[in-house]
Amino acid sequence: MNTMDNAKVIKAIEKFAFHNYLKKLADAAMHKVTLFTIFSQTGAPNLSDPVHYLIIDDLNTLAKEINSGQWQN
Repeated sequence: MNTMDNAKVIKAIEKFAFHNYLKKLADAAMHKVTLFTIFSQTGAPNLSDPVHYLIIDDLNTLAKEINSGQWQN
């Protein structure tokens, strides 16, 4: 096997691993939290500047699925 074939195999494995990661992430239970920045003088929330975060409900289960049950992988 020459080096060009090795590079193609590595690229295919990376693509498969990333696709598998996205699939597991999409299946995970999540909820969205919206936070707002504040004005420095008044401390009032700046409603025109929302920041959205996705929080994974069961991160432990997702980590096990992504690592195929192997910790510190």
